[in-house]
Amino acid sequence: MARKNNVIVGLGETGLSYARFITARGDDFVVADDNPSEKNIEALGLIRPGTTVEEITVDCLLRADEIFISPGVPLNHEAVSVARDNRKILRGDIQLFGELAAAPVIGITGTNGKSTVARFVYELIRDQGKKVSLAGNIGTPCLDVLADEVDFHVLEISSYQLELATEMKTEISIVLNLAPDHMDRYASEQEYYRTKLGLYDNTKRAVTNRSMLDDLGETASAATFGLDSVSGDNNFGMSVQGDQAWLMQGTKILLSTDELQIKGTHNFQNVLAGLAIGWLIGLDMSAMLDTARRFQGLAHRSEVVGEVDGVIYINDSKATNPGALVAAVKGQSLGRNIHLIAGGDSKGLGFDGLAAELRAYLKGVYLIGANYSALQLEFSEQDPVACDVLEQAVSAAAARASEGDIVLLSPGCASHDQFQNYVDRGDTFRRLVGGLKP
Repeated sequence: MARKNNVIVGLGETGLSYARFITARGDDFVVADDNPSEKNIEALGLIRPGTTVEEITVDCLLRADEIFISPGVPLNHEAVSVARDNRKILRGDIQLFGELAAAPVIGITGTNGKSTVARFVYELIRDQGKKVSLAGNIGTPCLDVLADEVDFHVLEISSYQLELATEMKTEISIVLNLAPDHMDRYASEQEYYRTKLGLYDNTKRAVTNRSMLDDLGETASAATFGLDSVSGDNNFGMSVQGDQAWLMQGTKILLSTDELQIKGTHNFQNVLAGLAIGWLIGLDMSAMLDTARRFQGLAHRSEVVGEVDGVIYINDSKATNPGALVAAVKGQSLGRNIHLIAGGDSKGLGFDGLAAELRAYLKGVYLIGANYSALQLEFSEQDPVACDVLEQAVSAAAARASEGDIVLLSPGCASHDQFQNYVDRGDTFRRLVGGLKP
C-alpha cells in the first residue's frame, strides 16, 4: 500500500530527484517550498501531474511519514526542527543513496577542489574501460544515477548533504582540505569541520591530506597526499628543485608538473588526491598518468579564458570562500604579478589576515559586490580599487596590467548579490575578457 504522507522539502534539483525517486517506487508525496521557481514547478508537473506545492510549515511536516530534505534547507529551519523534535524520519539524498547503491561508492568532500577531484577520478576510472557514474553536489543528483549499472559511483558531497548522511557507507572517502566556509549556516568552524570529517566515519579506506593530521584524530589512512614527499607507495606527494616540480609516489617520480594542463599547487594536490584514489582501487598507474596529462580541469575553476597583450585572464569564479581565494592566488602567482578581482556575498565569513598572507603575490586588488567595504578595509595598504561591478573591475585591471601579469577573478565570496550563481559570474567574466581590445 502506497504511503500518502511523504513530503519533499525544497524544490531544487535535489527535490526534483526525490520526486522521480518516490514516483518510481510507487509512492505519493507533496512538496513544501517557500519560494519555488516556475521552471521547477513545471518540471514537477511532468513527473507527477497535479502534485501539491505548499509552504514549509510545521503542520505540513508533522503530517508526514517521511520527510525528504533538500540540502539547501537548513536543519535549524523552524518547521524542520519541530519535525525532528517529534521524531519524524528525515531523509537526505546522500544517505539514501548509500543505503541503496549496488556498486562501491567513492565519496569526495572538502572545502575546496572537490568538484575538480571528483571529475578527475571519474575520468581516471572511465579511461580504463570501467563503468562509472559521477553525481552529487557536482551537478547530477545522486538518486538519478542509483539504477545505473556501474563498477563505481563517484560522489561529490557538500557539507549540507553530509548533515543527514551520518551513517553513509563508502568504499573510499577523502576530505581534501578544511577552511572556514558557510558560517551563515554553522555555529562555528568546528561544527563545519566535524560535518565534513564525518565522511570518514563509515568508510572502508580513507585517503587523507597529510597537512590535516591535527584534524583527523584516529582516522586510519589507507593512502595520503600532500605537497611534501614521503616514502611508501601509499603516499603521494611532490618534489621541488628550483623551478622544477614533480609528482611523486613515495620516492618514485611519476611525472613533471610541466606535463599537466592544469596549473597551480592547489591543482597539483588535486591530481595527487585523484591518483591516490585510483591506486587504491587498482587502476593502472601508467594509464592514470596519461589521463592526468590530458585533464583540463573544470570551467570556473582556475580556468584560463583569454590572453590580451601578454596578460593572462583566469576565471576562478567557483572560489566562494577566502580559503579558495588564497589557494588560487598562491597557485597561479609567479612572483608579484596577480591583479585580483574579489568580493561578493561573504556568507558571514571574515577576511582578517588575508592581505598579509597575499601581499607578496598581489600587484593590484579590485573589489566588487555586497561586501567589498570589508575587503577594502582589509586590503587598505594595497590601495584597492572599489569597482562595485565586475565590468568596472575587468576594465580597471586590464588598464593597469602589463605583459606577464595575471588578472585573476577569485572572489572569495558567493555570487548571489549580483549574479544568479558562480557560473553566471564566471560566464560574465569570460564575456568581458572577450571584449577587451588587444
